[in-house]
Amino acid sequence: MTYSAEEIDAWFESLEEAFQGKLPDDHPANRFYGGMAWRVRTMGKDILILIDSNFPYSKPQAFIEQYDVSHPQPHIEPLPRFGDMARICLLPPTIPSHPLQAIQSALRDARDLLKANERGDEDYDFEADFGAYWRHYLPAGFREAKLHGFSVAPAGSGVFFYRGGSYFCFPNKFSIRRWHGHLTGEYMRDLLHFPIVELTKLPRPDRYPRDLASLLMMLKRNTLNGVAIVGEKLRACPSRLPVLFSGTKPDGAAVKVAVELVIRRDNSGRPLSKAHVQSKLANDDVIALYDIAPLNTQHLDAALTRLPGAAPGPMHKKVAIIGCGALGSGIAVMLAKAGVSRFILVDQDLLGWENIRRHELGAEWVGVSKTAAIKARIEKSLPDIEQVGAYACGIQGLLASSPKLLDDVDLVISATGDWAADVFISDSVTLPTLYSWVEAYALAGHSVAISGKEGRFTDGFDEVGNFKGRASVAGLKMPLECGNATSPFGAIELAQSQAVASRLALEVLAGRHDGDVWRTWTAEEIVVQQAEGRWTNYWLETRGKPPVLGGVTEWKWAF
Repeated sequence: MTYSAEEIDAWFESLEEAFQGKLPDDHPANRFYGGMAWRVRTMGKDILILIDSNFPYSKPQAFIEQYDVSHPQPHIEPLPRFGDMARICLLPPTIPSHPLQAIQSALRDARDLLKANERGDEDYDFEADFGAYWRHYLPAGFREAKLHGFSVAPAGSGVFFYRGGSYFCFPNKFSIRRWHGHLTGEYMRDLLHFPIVELTKLPRPDRYPRDLASLLMMLKRNTLNGVAIVGEKLRACPSRLPVLFSGTKPDGAAVKVAVELVIRRDNSGRPLSKAHVQSKLANDDVIALYDIAPLNTQHLDAALTRLPGAAPGPMHKKVAIIGCGALGSGIAVMLAKAGVSRFILVDQDLLGWENIRRHELGAEWVGVSKTAAIKARIEKSLPDIEQVGAYACGIQGLLASSPKLLDDVDLVISATGDWAADVFISDSVTLPTLYSWVEAYALAGHSVAISGKEGRFTDGFDEVGNFKGRASVAGLKMPLECGNATSPFGAIELAQSQAVASRLALEVLAGRHDGDVWRTWTAEEIVVQQAEGRWTNYWLETRGKPPVLGGVTEWKWAF
């Protein structure tokens, strides 16, 4: 569905005589969106209604022309890149089948919002969405403050380093060195301290600190002892210093924003005051030596907010994963992304070319220890992970040399697929343990959580490791590999078993199970057919015929 420029012009003409006509093509709004804009005078303001080149498959936008940032309005976003334009934050519908209605809706919503702003009905939003307004009202050329770990740090001090126009701010030296080391492999030296000042009241955008006067005003009006806290840090004569403000929104949520203080210099590049003089100045006087600018405040640990319920179960838990092959490596990565913060990884094998189609690691890691490579991948992709220990050996030898290694572990996961290793773990480890393995051709994947309070994992097998609860039998012969059989299946089939094991692990870590749990994924019927497979009599008698499209079932671990 496409419309000509003439048709669109006709819609605007039919809507409102107040429209003053289409804006020229070189107007900032047109250049920015690559569409067309019209001006209308309403509520004493020039409003631009703009459609982009994707219309009617996009929403019309509304802007204020000649917006006065010194008199901020709720739900209005300044656009410093385009002079004095500001975007009206609306949620008009996208209506491809009725483009005229979409334009009408945008104009109506813009008028309604401006009327509400005049009445003061929306002023609460300055505090309710304080962090967003801080970003919207940043001056041109702003720098950034990148924060990590300040969810429970209302006041005090932290440490930072400055690089590439950004301040990296952490609560302490340990956390910043761990994060930076995971991401870069480097040890961070020369860390500096910065103050954290608690806000007793969140200011409006027109009172955000942009110069000396506005900073001092906010420190005196909106904090208890902010002037003294900042002055003390500046008497140490830093060339630049971030100041983190910590506040609480009306809903009780914490919010953090930051400004930078950069020492002013004379024409020769020297500070305006000698260090020995600066160290003795009064608070107001030492602050006056610095230029002030708000920082675009970002949170390096923001991904934690996307986890359900802030992941209360896995946070700060420690998991030992024995076996980091295709199944175990996927479980490790899933649990790390789900919030588990500490790991022990155990596997004696190197990654081979035969592994890379279904293993979490790819060709760049061939020939490298699986545990070392998974450790590097987790730490680099999730640098806020607390600890990953990698051991390139078998579990028997590891516990013989380090018998207390698992003492502080919350859950052991065995994904070895090796009967001897599983028996050793069952006989030697008294911690809650989850065993996970995949049947031939990935027709079924099992995860069994043994609490230590009921049965034993070995109850489900005969003395040579034949599983009593087998779900499937494949007619295709498995290819031989160095005297052993290897099971062909891909990453898609494997992912189902990884997810079942990871979900059950999270439930155990959260304390949702007091006894043993046996959970199984059964594959889609077409996968069974491709393997010339069938479901066993045991499975059909105990759990019934699996769903045609696959699914998860749960049963008691008793034989």
